[in-house]
Amino acid sequence: MGFFSYFIIVFVSVFFFFIVYKNFKNTNYSFESYIVDRNNINSITSISTLTSSMLGAWILFSPAEAGTWSGINGVLGYSIGQSLPFVAFAIIGTKIRTLMPNGHSVTEYVKFRYGNFANIIVGFISVFYMMVFLCAELTGIASASNLIGNIPSWFTALIIGLSVATYVSFAGIKASIFTDKYQFRFIFPLILICVLTMLFDIELTNSFNRIGNNLLSFSNSIGTKFGLTLMIAILSANMFHQGLWQRIYSVKNTKSLTTSFSITALIVIPVVFIFGFIGIIAVGSDTANNPSIALFDTILKHSSQWLIILFLLLAVMLVSSSLDTLFNSISSIVGTDLLNIYPSSKNFVSNAMRFTPFICLIPAVFVSSQEFSVLYLFLIADMVCSAILFPVFFGLYTNKFNGNDAVISMIVGLIVGTLLFAKPDMSPILPFIPYSGDLFASFYMAFISSTFVSTLLYLKNRTMAKKEFEYSSLNKNITSFKI
Repeated sequence: MGFFSYFIIVFVSVFFFFIVYKNFKNTNYSFESYIVDRNNINSITSISTLTSSMLGAWILFSPAEAGTWSGINGVLGYSIGQSLPFVAFAIIGTKIRTLMPNGHSVTEYVKFRYGNFANIIVGFISVFYMMVFLCAELTGIASASNLIGNIPSWFTALIIGLSVATYVSFAGIKASIFTDKYQFRFIFPLILICVLTMLFDIELTNSFNRIGNNLLSFSNSIGTKFGLTLMIAILSANMFHQGLWQRIYSVKNTKSLTTSFSITALIVIPVVFIFGFIGIIAVGSDTANNPSIALFDTILKHSSQWLIILFLLLAVMLVSSSLDTLFNSISSIVGTDLLNIYPSSKNFVSNAMRFTPFICLIPAVFVSSQEFSVLYLFLIADMVCSAILFPVFFGLYTNKFNGNDAVISMIVGLIVGTLLFAKPDMSPILPFIPYSGDLFASFYMAFISSTFVSTLLYLKNRTMAKKEFEYSSLNKNITSFKI
C-alpha cells in the first residue's frame, strides 16, 4: 500500500506539471493575462473550472467531519451553504463587471470604492482566508496519505504543493483553467465509482441501526444551528475568494457568467451532501473516532485496497485542482496591490507574483504537518469574512456609504465575532461573556453587528445629504430672489 501511495502522489503531481509545461512553455505572459483570462472562456469551461477549483480535497474531510456530530441538518446546511457564493456571484457578478469592466480582484474593487485603509483590511482578510484554505487542503491530503500509506505528512504536502506552485508560477490563471478541464473529467467519474463501491462494501442496514436518532432527525436543534452557521460562514468566506472574482472576468459575457455560476451552484449541493452523509454512516460503522478522517477510516475498515487507492487518487486530483487556483489567486492580489504602489515597476511586480506561490508553500507545508482540524481552520477564516461581508458589498448599491463607514463597520463586526468565537475544542474564549464559544452567535452577531452599524451610518449620511440639498435649494432661492 505504501508503494502505491507514493506512486500516486508523485505520478499525479508530475502529470499535471508536464501537461502545463508542454502547452505553455513557450508562452510569454503580460500582467493582465497572468491574472485574468479576460472574456475568453465559454459556459462549459467556466463550469468545469468553477467546480474543480472549489471542490478541493476538503470535500473528503470537512463535510464528513461535520456529519459525524451535526447530522443531517448540518450536512444540508453545508451543502446549501457551499452553493450560495455561486448564486450570489450569478446575481452581482454582472454589476461588478459593469462597475469595473477592466478589474482583476476584490481588493481593486474595495480600493476603488472605499480607499486604501479598507483595501488593506480586505486584502489581508482575503489572503488570510485563502492561506487557511491552502493549509486545510494540504492538511487533509497529508493526513489521508499518512493514514493509507504511512507517508510523512511533509512529503505529501511538499511534492504536491511544489508541483502546483511551479506550473502556476510560469503560466498563471491559464494553467489553472487548463488543468481544471482535465480534472473535471476525471473527478466526477471517480466520485461516482468510489462512493457507490464504498456504499456496497458497507453493511448499510447495520450502520443505520447503530446511528443515533439525533443525527438523522430534522428536529435536531444542534444540527440545525450548525447548518445555519455554515451557510453564513461559507457564503461570507467565498465572497472573498479571489479565484471566483477572477472567473467573473474570465467568462465571455454576462450570460455565460450567470449560466455557469448557477449550474455550478446546483452541482455542488449533491456532491457535498453525499460526502457529509458518509460522515453520518461512519458513526454507525464505528469509524468516526477521528472525525477529520472519518471517510478514510471507513474505507480502510470496510473496503478493498484498490478502492482505497482510488480514493487517494481522487484526493490528490482534488487537492491539485484547488491549489492551483489558490496559488494564482493569492499571486493576483499581491500583483494588483503592488502595481498600485509601484506602477512603473512591472518587472518587479511580475517577479513578485511568480515567487508568491513558493512563499505561500512554506507555512502551508509546516501547518499541514501539525494535523490540525481541517474544519476548524476554515471556521477561523469564515468568521472574519462574515464580519466584513455586508460593509464591502453594500457599496455596490449606494453611494451614501463611504470608506470610513465601511472600515468602522468591519472593525465592529470583527471585534464582536472574535469575542464570541470558540477555541479548537469548542470551549469559550472568554467564558464570562454570554454566548462566548457559540459559533452560531459568533458568526451571525459578527454579520449582524457590522450590518447594523453600516445601516446606521448609511441613514446618517442620507439624512445629512438631504439636509444639505434642502439648505442648498434654500440658498439658491434666496439668491435668485429679486425685489
